[in-house]
Amino acid sequence: MRIYILFFLLVVNSLGCKKTKSEIPDIPYIKEKGESVEGIRIAWDYSSMQKLAPQGSRVLGWVGYPRVRRLNNGTLMAVYETEGNGEMIQSSDNGVTWSAPVITFRRHPFSNTKGESTDVSISNPELCQLNNGYLIMAANYRPVKDGIAPFAIAVRRSTDMGQTWTEDQVIYEAAPRFADGCWEPAILQLPGGELQIYFANENLYQSTNEQNISMISSQDNGVTWEKAAKTVSFRAGRRDGMPVPVIVDDEILVCIEDNNIDQFKPYIVRTKIADNWRTPVLFSSPNRQYALKEKLPDAVYAGAPYLMRIPSGEVILSYQTTNGRTSNWELSTLEVAIGDKKGHNFEKLSQPFVVSTDREAKWNSISLWNENTIVAAATTSFRNPNCEVWIIKGHIIPELKIVSGTVTVDGNISVAEWGNYLPVFIGHQSATNLSTAIRCNDQNIYFCAKVNDKNLISDPKDPEKADGVYFYIDAENQNLVSPDAGIYKIWCNCKGETKFYEGHAGQWEEIKTGNITCKTNTETYGYQIELAVPLLSMKKSVKSDFRINFGLKEYTSATNFYEENVIHSDATSSNTWLHAKFQ
Repeated sequence: MRIYILFFLLVVNSLGCKKTKSEIPDIPYIKEKGESVEGIRIAWDYSSMQKLAPQGSRVLGWVGYPRVRRLNNGTLMAVYETEGNGEMIQSSDNGVTWSAPVITFRRHPFSNTKGESTDVSISNPELCQLNNGYLIMAANYRPVKDGIAPFAIAVRRSTDMGQTWTEDQVIYEAAPRFADGCWEPAILQLPGGELQIYFANENLYQSTNEQNISMISSQDNGVTWEKAAKTVSFRAGRRDGMPVPVIVDDEILVCIEDNNIDQFKPYIVRTKIADNWRTPVLFSSPNRQYALKEKLPDAVYAGAPYLMRIPSGEVILSYQTTNGRTSNWELSTLEVAIGDKKGHNFEKLSQPFVVSTDREAKWNSISLWNENTIVAAATTSFRNPNCEVWIIKGHIIPELKIVSGTVTVDGNISVAEWGNYLPVFIGHQSATNLSTAIRCNDQNIYFCAKVNDKNLISDPKDPEKADGVYFYIDAENQNLVSPDAGIYKIWCNCKGETKFYEGHAGQWEEIKTGNITCKTNTETYGYQIELAVPLLSMKKSVKSDFRINFGLKEYTSATNFYEENVIHSDATSSNTWLHAKFQ
């Protein structure tokens, strides 16, 4: 409504109607609701960023296509391509340290019947642990010289958790030309045991520029493979590419890049497990769907997708994109979106690495680190002009279920009162980060905040000029787009000093503290806060759902600071805050 009034006034002025300032009426404040942001969120952890390759004294060369897997014995294993080889590293201490790299697929020479020869490089290694615990790795053969050796998909297997591997086994060969090759294998095992490898395939279209998604299968855990590949998806005149599969209930979902109009975009193609791609998913099939809830502009590139499912059921999608950047796809960056539990309507876009527009973060993957955390891996130049393999963790912020309980507000966050896991995380902008949780009883809402901050700053003259945390509460779940009555903001700094605000006509107004109790405890790593907010101070007397947000305020110097809120939250719009539900 306010926008329409402003537009009307602008139109009147543009028509030459002259009014003095006093003649223009004040635009009234209108209490507006907004569409609420529901569901899980993924908060990226700046402090968790880690370079995996190149390592030590290795020669700096091209590295790419990193994939990280957690094996069933707890070991972490990462594979990637570098200098024409496929490499593997492992960690037995939850990623604190990693082993020296081991070559798993090796660049090798090839000679044809004409006496021509070329080296064949290894690209896009993929890793999967099978239902029986064995490991299988797939890779793409890419000849250095065109017209001599076939492009191909090969596999190796390990029955001893990666200590030894079988020799390379080529399971599919395409033409010996770059324009008619095969690309980017990805692995899936069905519940019944069938093992599948998906790949992009140009071999069938040697007189055109088309490409499909093909799949080849094994019924004996990869010992032998079907001779014929099955067509999974195809759009005539276009190039379905870079498939990654995942099982969602009774369906197989495969994310692909599809250049239906202008630049590539992520699409999902799907089939019932019982149907198992009996019919290819063509351009008009209802089983081919644009992945994102809100479509990107046609000129925006969003390719090289990856797919995973988290324990709560939601499907997570990643891709590399020029969204918000220049039009040069070579300088695209990793972006992640969250879908529903059926793999539809991907939204809540975020970019895990902060990458300047003259650098890149590409050829990414996402996978599960633990039940509360995912890990994104990318080939990136964000720290160095040369590409390196980096990972970053993303904390899964669940839909909040309020745990009943009474807390002794003493500034000490104990496991007995708060449990082992604080579900809300903030910390994408720097190594300073916040983990927090809530509790509630008939009298109070309790908050805790554990802040990692190695350099505490405060101003003795102004309690709000300090490191600290804002606690935001929409007491009756009003879902407003600006502050108003019933929307509260509480400030607590690292010394335990507080301020209390309530919304009024789109602004924050300071009010009496209303018997709020705040205690802090300074530790070597930073500080802890415990906060009790009486329900009566917010005119809230019943256990009804509410919305909350947190703002981490970090001073980088005596005069410079930033405030970072829960991801996808706006400090002034409660409809974007986390929905806290009573159990």
